[in-house]
Amino acid sequence: WFGQSSFTEYALVSARNAVRVDPALPVELLGPLGCGFLTGAGAVLNTFRAGPGDPLVVLGAGAVGLAAVMAAVASGVPVVAVDRLPRRLELAERFGAVPLSADAAGLPERVRRLTDGGARYALDTTASPALINDALRALRPTGTLGLVARLNSALSLEPGTLDRGRSVRHICEGDAVPGLLIPVLTELWRAGRFPFDQLIRTYPLADVNEAERDCEAGRVVKPVLIPEGRSR
Repeated sequence: WFGQSSFTEYALVSARNAVRVDPALPVELLGPLGCGFLTGAGAVLNTFRAGPGDPLVVLGAGAVGLAAVMAAVASGVPVVAVDRLPRRLELAERFGAVPLSADAAGLPERVRRLTDGGARYALDTTASPALINDALRALRPTGTLGLVARLNSALSLEPGTLDRGRSVRHICEGDAVPGLLIPVLTELWRAGRFPFDQLIRTYPLADVNEAERDCEAGRVVKPVLIPEGRSR
């Protein structure tokens, strides 16, 4: 994981890589805040700084996308979530998003209808060139698309996707300072406004292969491995 950790109960890290948290909080929930959940929530709270008048569309309802959905709802931002898996769309709707299947035709037009003329912000978590182009077309004039996933191929933008002041940028780890954002997220969770624990399923470390299979099949959003001998 970024060359900084491995499967261990304890790790020796530099002070700048450590985030102080309330020791009463369940540690099995806190680990995922350092990556995917931080990225999705940070994109909304730090990069976009979205508010109630800034409709957002999130492409991909995995850990990063659903964290963005929860952060948007906590900020009063109207949000549309796009995914191909019905189970992921059900989760997005539970957290307050309008669900939209990625498989149906005319995705940009449907997003524009749901966002009163186009989203102010779009967040792509899929690295799909087709969805990235759809996201740009779903933006209103001067809207911004944020990319968080690593592209595995060249990205070609269709003619017109950047017209009318639309822009695209990469977002690294939610543009977050973890020591500042993680305490914010834990307080939102305590207040019931960032229910990321509903995305987590714990597994004994010996069941790592099962955890990987469940994640790949979409049966779980965020698997967390618990070392043997530690209370769950």
